[in-house]
Amino acid sequence: MSVVSVLALVVGVGLLGAGALAWSGTWRTWASPQVTRSVPITVVPGVGLFLVTLGVLPLLVRPVGDVLVLGGFLAAVGSWLVLLSEPPWWGPRWWRQRGSTAGVSDVEEVLWAGRVPPERDSEYLVLSERAPETPRLRRPVVLLDPELGCPTLHHADGAAPGSLLLFDDEVVFAADRRDDATRPGPTIRVLPAAGGIGVRRGSSPRDARVPTVVITALDATTPLRWQFEVPRAGSLITVLRRTYPR
Repeated sequence: MSVVSVLALVVGVGLLGAGALAWSGTWRTWASPQVTRSVPITVVPGVGLFLVTLGVLPLLVRPVGDVLVLGGFLAAVGSWLVLLSEPPWWGPRWWRQRGSTAGVSDVEEVLWAGRVPPERDSEYLVLSERAPETPRLRRPVVLLDPELGCPTLHHADGAAPGSLLLFDDEVVFAADRRDDATRPGPTIRVLPAAGGIGVRRGSSPRDARVPTVVITALDATTPLRWQFEVPRAGSLITVLRRTYPR
């Protein structure tokens, strides 16, 4: 085998492996709205198969080798055609069912445009309502709540990234724009803090290694309890206890 044949075989096997990971769902990050579209489950395995047939061609006798190469070439061409058309029957089940999630097509359009309408922008709504008051602190967090559900395939179930906004009398969570784009409306949570709040460290139900902060309202008529994943949880706990003493 020549160097070119070995190289084609190695690259082809690598592409087939990547295609297998994408098809099985082990690798799904490519499925986010972006220019890749369905490339990892169409062109990647199609071209990979063609390269593998080219790589093993010197080991095969005619006409078997010629037939295999022709088949690999047709697979590569067909993969491009599937990419361009993206028929609804193509792909693994999790890929085909992605469109059944409410609002997914709208989500892709909004994320592609890189903007969210003001009426669905959680943080914009909070800041507009509280103006001219500004938060004393803004901290990126991930709110954990089973009621949040999983609006798209790319979401972690029961989690919403956003910002924790500290005002004098309230602690407010506002989801970030990318999360707002996946839901029918804004995600805003308000916790009364004028009478103080309870704060403690916890562990994430998704990953025990990820620190969380648990916040409880002390003067709410209905018990309110929030849990957030947050980097540097200790510093946030210190700020919260200093800002809203019991």
